Amino acid sequence: MTVANNNTQDNNHLPPLPKLSHHLVDEARYNLLRAIAYMTKEEQLEIIDACTFGDIAHIKDKRKSGEPYITHPIAVAEILAGFHLDRDTIIAAILHDTVEDTEVTHEDLVARYGKVVAQLVDGVTKLKSSKRNKQQNKAATFHKILTATLNDPRVLIVKLADRLHNMSTLDAVRPEKQKATAQETLEFYVPFARIMGLNDIADYMEILCYRNLDPVMYTKMSDKLLQQGLGRNFQKDAIHRYLTKVLDALELSAHVRVLDNRVLLYRQFFRNRGEINSLLRHYAFEVVMGSIDDCDTLANYLISQYNIPEDCIEDNIRHPLPGGKQSLTMRYEHDNDTITVTILTRRMQAAARLGVIGVEHASEVSQSVIQASLRNMKDIISRHSQDAGSDDDSATVDIIDNLLSYLNERKILCYSPQGRAYELPRGATALDFAYAVGPMVGNIAVGANIDNKPAKLGTVVKNGQTVEIEVDKSAKPKAEWLGFVVTNKARRQLRLWLKDLSTDEQRQHGMQALDRALKTYDKSLTDLTDEDWQSLLTWRNIEDKNALFEQISAGSLLPQLVVSRLFSEEIALKQAHAQAQGMQLPQHLLADMAGLEIDFAKCCNPIYGDPITGHLSRDGLVLHRHKCYSLDNIREFSPYQLFQLQWLDEDTINQRIKHPSDRVHFTVYLKLNLALTEEQVSQAIYELRQVNIGVKKVNVRSSHTIIQVVVRSRNHLSEGIRALRPHLGFPNIARLYQYVDPDRNIDKNSDKNDKNSDKNKGGKGDSKTNTKTDTNNQPDSSLNK
Repeated sequence: MTVANNNTQDNNHLPPLPKLSHHLVDEARYNLLRAIAYMTKEEQLEIIDACTFGDIAHIKDKRKSGEPYITHPIAVAEILAGFHLDRDTIIAAILHDTVEDTEVTHEDLVARYGKVVAQLVDGVTKLKSSKRNKQQNKAATFHKILTATLNDPRVLIVKLADRLHNMSTLDAVRPEKQKATAQETLEFYVPFARIMGLNDIADYMEILCYRNLDPVMYTKMSDKLLQQGLGRNFQKDAIHRYLTKVLDALELSAHVRVLDNRVLLYRQFFRNRGEINSLLRHYAFEVVMGSIDDCDTLANYLISQYNIPEDCIEDNIRHPLPGGKQSLTMRYEHDNDTITVTILTRRMQAAARLGVIGVEHASEVSQSVIQASLRNMKDIISRHSQDAGSDDDSATVDIIDNLLSYLNERKILCYSPQGRAYELPRGATALDFAYAVGPMVGNIAVGANIDNKPAKLGTVVKNGQTVEIEVDKSAKPKAEWLGFVVTNKARRQLRLWLKDLSTDEQRQHGMQALDRALKTYDKSLTDLTDEDWQSLLTWRNIEDKNALFEQISAGSLLPQLVVSRLFSEEIALKQAHAQAQGMQLPQHLLADMAGLEIDFAKCCNPIYGDPITGHLSRDGLVLHRHKCYSLDNIREFSPYQLFQLQWLDEDTINQRIKHPSDRVHFTVYLKLNLALTEEQVSQAIYELRQVNIGVKKVNVRSSHTIIQVVVRSRNHLSEGIRALRPHLGFPNIARLYQYVDPDRNIDKNSDKNDKNSDKNKGGKGDSKTNTKTDTNNQPDSSLNK
């Protein structure tokens, strides 16, 4: 008698089970039957039948570990049973690889288990074709999963459970495959799960990604968690008792639960967001209340008790997170511990568990947020049909590239006055919101009210804000809008509108746009001389003004750039010098910026690969990091002076240079949160040179170290940081966007002292000057944003 037969009487008095092909398969089936005890007897019998059917179908298949292959899909079904999912989902999980890997057909599944099961299996079946390369096959599979998920979200949770189990058993495959699978999971499946509200399964997958991406770092954190396990448990109990006493004192009925915050600890550690010993003093708790009023009562007490600042409070009850999760989260520090308390109601807790799968149990505002994400993904998919005239495979790759960008970008949620949620990327403007509502609103927008305050269309909106768009039926889009809108949807709709204009209308529209842009310099078209016009025509290699106006109205040339070109001093001389320099000037790395004089802002020191924004100031065109604090006032009062800029891609740059040394290099300051020893300094320099990063200076202070390095790009800098951390004990390493080298001031003072000394001594004798810095008294003049 097998293990499964010994326990069949525990499952609603099921009949004796037939022995399957291997004792490991019997064991897997037994574990699944225990997990589906919530099902009816008839449903359990169908699950048993699916296990037998799948075992026969996969009888010749083995996993890399040598185990019978069917143990994998049955384990996937067991994971899903933990969510108490329905009969169709569980059977689809058991049979999810049959059509792809065996002789079983779609029709066989329809006949035996029904159309729904067959459709779910089809949704997770990979697309393979010898006519496509590996990237195209992967893109086609992602596209299929996304499309099927939008029709039935259960497709996604089956695929996620499949990926979760595969991630937990990657030890049997080669290291390169482990890392590739983990990277793919981290870039696609984890953010996809989160945006659909499936955070529990996303957490486990993310931790497994870190384990396979960098076993050394993972082991370091795991060992630390084990070493400090007893102390952390003691502290968790103490905080738990305290929160329980607070609830009793406030006469609130609630349940306090310690949260497993390992995913946050691993994420912060792997992303270089904190020192390991500091991270281990982070604790997380969940308090489940009876009502929203009770949530507010507890929150108000904790805020007043610990003086919790606004930036440490997230009210996601009124403004849910992407994925629809509602809670009120606050973070405070006490006795060197960082404590995160998540407060929510029982209904919110139940809805958060399954996200889009259990959307019918969620509140209206939570459902609105989930629908906002679904609308954005449907919009991405809809472009595939619009690109039907292009190569299908390449179009699919483009769609998936856009999807990956969408999934991994930081998002905000804004609301219409009626309470409908709209999901936007961080940095989006009121005009982006207008186009998110619809092109019929965006095309006639003239202004906005943000939280009942008047605002311009170029104003950057923030998470949780209510945005009302003012419209005028006689208004029309403007070409310069392309300079500051952020979303692809807004850009696409603007270009479509401009493209549909007649030739005369395009010329008129372009002329008006240029005239408005000239107002930045208190100029108009009438102020331009024949020499100015000829310079512009030569720059664009066109014959007349009308062609220039058509380029502006078509969106291929921003009027702001035309103005920048007009008022750049000595541009011809600088352009000639630039051509002689090849790709050795930073502005050469920018796309579509030929012939323009561009300054790189000193307030944020952007480097190749940073998200960037151009500012058309009275001093010319200045390049900033998109998040630069100095742009805040400009965004609020003069948003039309800002526009998005793009770097050239790596392939284009490599084609234009003869040798890697011809690349532009950038100086960057790194701050390590420990004082390096001489041996560590030597090690750091060696490791950086191994990845072709130059070291200009190392400044060791009492509690930290500043390293001045020379890099090619943001990715190159990240590579250097990853190379450094393991050899220095995994310290936090931050890039300083502003830094004043104290040695420069000392050198200047030394020069002055030398001159005065020589003057007093008639230039005779030695004048010794101490050029060392007293780091204990030297203020840290860096700014890390």
